[in-house]
Amino acid sequence: MQVEEPIESSESLCPFTWASVRVRRSAGSGRRPPMIKAMPLIGPLRQFTGDVLPFLHRTRQTYGDAFRMRIFGIELTCLCGPDALALLEDDELLCTTKAMQVLEKITKSTLTRTFDGPHHRMYRKIHTRYLNRSLEREQRDQILGCLRKHTAGWHPGRKLDVLEVAQTQTVDVLSHILNGEPFPFSSRELATVVHTLIFASYGHVPLWLAIRNPAFKSAYKRMHDHFLDLVARVRSNPDLADKTLIGQYLDFPPPEHVGSWENADLVIVPFAAYLAGFDTVASAASFLLYQLLRHRDCLERVRQEYRELPRDEAGHVDPMQQDFLRAAFQETVRINPPGALVIRHATRDFEFAGFTIRKGDEILVQISGDHLDGMLFPEPHKFDPTRFLGPDVTNLKRHVLPFGSGAHRCTGALIGQLFAEEMVSYWVNHFDLELMPESRDIRVAARPFTQPVGLHVKVIGPRATAA
Repeated sequence: MQVEEPIESSESLCPFTWASVRVRRSAGSGRRPPMIKAMPLIGPLRQFTGDVLPFLHRTRQTYGDAFRMRIFGIELTCLCGPDALALLEDDELLCTTKAMQVLEKITKSTLTRTFDGPHHRMYRKIHTRYLNRSLEREQRDQILGCLRKHTAGWHPGRKLDVLEVAQTQTVDVLSHILNGEPFPFSSRELATVVHTLIFASYGHVPLWLAIRNPAFKSAYKRMHDHFLDLVARVRSNPDLADKTLIGQYLDFPPPEHVGSWENADLVIVPFAAYLAGFDTVASAASFLLYQLLRHRDCLERVRQEYRELPRDEAGHVDPMQQDFLRAAFQETVRINPPGALVIRHATRDFEFAGFTIRKGDEILVQISGDHLDGMLFPEPHKFDPTRFLGPDVTNLKRHVLPFGSGAHRCTGALIGQLFAEEMVSYWVNHFDLELMPESRDIRVAARPFTQPVGLHVKVIGPRATAA
């Protein structure tokens, strides 16, 4: 007889919740999570790649906290609820190893091995030590300089694709702050490389097909060669090393199995800066602008707050002091989280909510499971930033997880939010903008991150704030 071993209380694993006896390290009864009803072969592709959050909310209400689906023959197991979040806190039952192995094959970087397993803590320590509040504060003048440069051509009557604008400005800011240089590629090249790496890493596109794509091969070679040169420059310049994310790795010894960091290993670091922010930060900023332009009363509160707050020595407003803007950001990513799901693989058989999860299963953990919970958020589909104002909102904020959860939560989540807030604050306080008529009810698509489709605005003109 196999003895069931309950997972220990996640009090030591997860700051948000407590795992229950519904999760056990045994195979349990062998009963599989239910397969949801969907179109044969194709599966729930339209719902899953569209406005995925309401779809997941409805599916969870129907099937519970564990269910399966097939999309083009690929079986995915979705886990929801507090126990699922607790599972993300370590790599014992769910891990990213398979995806990192594929990424290592593509990039030829052994550094990807530190993104999972026993060396993951070192990787997180490097990032969290550097990607902190002080980095944004010290680089604020440069951040706003990038935004000023990119909006110099925003003349009255100009029409803007918001997501494209947000992606272009995001990666340029990230390039300056993390890599010490202006963004040296086109957004199209970056999109090709980033999305190919993501889909290939998680097995939704065969590796051989992904890396043979001519557009990917051309863009990736150009980027890889450039980043090899950048790593060499960082290694030879102590000042540049001190001011770049690459340089932070030079202070940490590599794992024993690696021996030493080669230039080819560190090439993944500048890539990671773009992988992390190209979709998520830009999408969050795009949705925030959309919500503010749709709710003019909220927009006016953001502008009033900006006018009344004190300036620093350079004349800038600290985004950490823009309380209503930050509340509007929280409400935005609650309704439209850039990442509603994270992908993992089961390392062994275990039981979840009475169902057996098998070793090797591809797992989707819904980190946004509480975002539309009417008990936590009355009228959950209503945009109401005041939910996140007041003295007792800390616990409520813990239920909104736009940038992942657990041991692999985005290490740039804090600074990514600040960048998104600064970008949108600059746009709305320096320009009068208007939603284009066709943008008033935008479509939402998962590519694989949640993004607005067809969101366009028109520049009415500069505001007095710009002076």
